[in-house]
Amino acid sequence: MEEFEIKITPKERKEYIHQLLKLDGMSHIKEDPLKAYSTISLTSTPKEQEELIKKRQRILVDEVLAKVGIIAYNPATSIFSPDNSLEAKPEQVYNHDTEKILEARFFTGHMILPSTGAGIELEKAYRFNRIAVILMDKKIRQSRMQPRRAIYLQYDNFEKEKEAFVEVFEMLKQFEPGMGLRGTTPILLGFDQKGNVVDLEQEVYKTFPKLKYKFDSDASRIELNIENSEVFYENN
Repeated sequence: MEEFEIKITPKERKEYIHQLLKLDGMSHIKEDPLKAYSTISLTSTPKEQEELIKKRQRILVDEVLAKVGIIAYNPATSIFSPDNSLEAKPEQVYNHDTEKILEARFFTGHMILPSTGAGIELEKAYRFNRIAVILMDKKIRQSRMQPRRAIYLQYDNFEKEKEAFVEVFEMLKQFEPGMGLRGTTPILLGFDQKGNVVDLEQEVYKTFPKLKYKFDSDASRIELNIENSEVFYENN
């Protein structure tokens, strides 16, 4: 495998993020290495699938992240969740969730259903060099629009395999993030306390090869049904 080039060390990362925060008017935000933002599909989730989605989220937040001392923010329980209130304006929700992403060292969540919000949040995590761990259901075909500098893992049954993911996050806690390139490919770097530098994505895949995500074009695609198609003016 081609050697990687270090572009941003943890020390340089502080200045890089400081400048980004200043440009976004968020210089007051401080990153916590023991916090995570756990994204979840909310707005267009079919009612019959809501409990399933929220159950996997609860397992991730309460039985994986909490077990290794990482405190997760769950948008599903926020006052701004569409299940709780629709009074907040878009800019309020955007600013609030952006702050929660930037307060956290980790970004994670299950990619099960299409979600505009989750896509925007993941791109935020990429730009601000968070340690992003994206969880894929092996049986569900996902969009191939997947940002780099992220770790993509898969499972058959998350509830049964949760202990393996506990080990993943326990390992990731030992690293500070940075940025690099392997050729022209952006990569997420990890710097440990001994001064070692690794391609963090590949390090996880090497340590947990069974969890490495592989795109499967034959996997089933989830199809969402529109119950109120009369909202399209063409149908009136």
